[in-house]
Amino acid sequence: MAKLKHMVLALTGLILAPSLSFAQSYTSNGIGLSIMNLNAATLKGKTYSNHDIWGRMRQDFRMTEVNPEIIRRQEQYYSSHSDYFNRTVVRSQPYLYHIVNEAEKRQMPAEVALLPFIESAFVSKAQSRVGASGLWQFMPSSGRQYGLEQTNLYDGRHDVYAATDAALTYLQYLYSLFGDWSLALAAYNWGEGNVGKAIKRAQLAGIDPTYENLRMPNETRNYVPKLLAVRNIIENPQAFGVNLVSVPNRPYFEAISIDQPIDIDAAARLANISTSEFLTLNPSFKSPVFIPKENRKMLLPITAVNTFERNYRNADKNTLLSWNIFKAYSTTSVADLAAQTGMSSAEIKRLNNLSSNTVPAGRSLLISKNSLNTQLMDSFRNSDIDPLLNIAMAKPVLPPGTFVTHPAATTVAQADKVTDTGNASVPALTETVTTTTSTVLNTDQPSPVNTTVQTQTITVAENAATPAELPAPVATNKDALMQVAQDAQLQAVAAASVQKALAQAEREEAQTAARLAENRNERSIRNIINVANNRSNIAHKVNKGDTLYSIAQRYNINVADLVTANNLRGHNLQVGQVLKISPNQDNKQMLAAVRKGKDSKSSVVPVSYTVKKGDTLSSIAQRLNIPVSKLQKVHGKQVLRPGQKIKLTNL
Repeated sequence: MAKLKHMVLALTGLILAPSLSFAQSYTSNGIGLSIMNLNAATLKGKTYSNHDIWGRMRQDFRMTEVNPEIIRRQEQYYSSHSDYFNRTVVRSQPYLYHIVNEAEKRQMPAEVALLPFIESAFVSKAQSRVGASGLWQFMPSSGRQYGLEQTNLYDGRHDVYAATDAALTYLQYLYSLFGDWSLALAAYNWGEGNVGKAIKRAQLAGIDPTYENLRMPNETRNYVPKLLAVRNIIENPQAFGVNLVSVPNRPYFEAISIDQPIDIDAAARLANISTSEFLTLNPSFKSPVFIPKENRKMLLPITAVNTFERNYRNADKNTLLSWNIFKAYSTTSVADLAAQTGMSSAEIKRLNNLSSNTVPAGRSLLISKNSLNTQLMDSFRNSDIDPLLNIAMAKPVLPPGTFVTHPAATTVAQADKVTDTGNASVPALTETVTTTTSTVLNTDQPSPVNTTVQTQTITVAENAATPAELPAPVATNKDALMQVAQDAQLQAVAAASVQKALAQAEREEAQTAARLAENRNERSIRNIINVANNRSNIAHKVNKGDTLYSIAQRYNINVADLVTANNLRGHNLQVGQVLKISPNQDNKQMLAAVRKGKDSKSSVVPVSYTVKKGDTLSSIAQRLNIPVSKLQKVHGKQVLRPGQKIKLTNL
């Protein structure tokens, strides 16, 4: 009864306040939001059981709000599109328990487990326009950095088990840098280098480097508020009028290991599940074969594990694989391969995601078993290798299970070491999933309300790039500390090698530039010699496109001298017209200097230089191969005029 009285008083205040205050007015949206917040305050004290995952997560929500006005807009959007919200929740059901479990092991706030809601809407193969992919939207380089192989047959960014481990490890690393979960999440979206620079800018300006105070693109500005809006709705769905779909608080799948490749259809059959259900949990393979490796797990519904293991033990292993791997050691025609295997060209291209009619050398292809000479076959293990993985993993990362705390945000000194690994401009990234009715989430719009379409467009954000060179995080045990120290030493050696290579490249570039300058000088002198070598005049036949200026430049003479020598009236030339070219005094003096035996590779400076139309001190210095500073010393600050002579005797 007391609660009812409080609610009546609050509603009365909302209705009467506009008439009592001349300085304030309320919109219908504002009143609705106030009522929503009132409901939230009333229901806040309600306790929840742990019969579903939400009750468990609510006990560990601990992130503070940032940019509350943006959070309110996002809450309003999601609550007014509850069908979309619940469809995303349904897609999360196979994965959410595992993600929550892994986040708890690492002592991370429960909000982190909701990040795929924002990144990919829990679409396991979501693809952005810029190449980010999977539940956690890893870019290729950052995926490799955290051990996610990407081969012709497998993409670890789509591996639910491996990608979740990589994403949480990366987020731990970011938290160890910034000491704040909102900043760590901003770095996941924008790149740790960009966040580090934004922190440094704020500190230099005397501003507290919090999420709200950092200058960042709209995508990142809305990123954490979106996550917190989803958190708030899940924490109190009744307050927002959302009938939240329940997700059981128990494991959906179990990870098992097998000892040899197996057809995906055969694996589903042994587990007594559909192929589509198998692929929901194992979406990382680009071919119809599951290829086991040490770092890969086969995920099966927990109710199907015993059935699979029993049938797998009793099965004839030779009947479980229908494919071989063909390794192209030279460029091969798809048509020729089809003729040899009995498969159609279309089937070969479809199975192997080929768009061309030729197979490049080194490419591994899936073909029907026993259709080619076995000597041409390669093993699945040898063909399913990411050649870039070892290079990408050169930087140290936190091992799974290691948790590092950081008392405060990055200092100025630390921020100085952060490199720019993110994009300065983060575009809207979308992936379309066919459904009957759905909505658009546009991360570039601060208030994405009333945007609906007939196909569901899931907005996903570009993941941060490869971690920058920052101080190695502090491990929690002696062995980890030793490993970090060893990695740091290796990293220092690698950095020294890179610096040495860069220095060598710079020296070679400088030598090349010097040689080019010398060649230009030699060609210039050679032209002068050709002009004045034992001849007082030479002839030039006017070609199409010639002008007096271009001809004068070609022969290094003054336009006025060219006009005078040919008695020209005006500047119009006729194609085929023959002009007399007389070397000017500058050219003769330069030629005389050359004939005295001076090295043609050294600077040959005439006594004076006649300024031509379009000349600048810089262009004259370059032409005469002398420093601009010396020319400025002689000429002073006078304005250059065509026909003016600059004396160069003092150089």
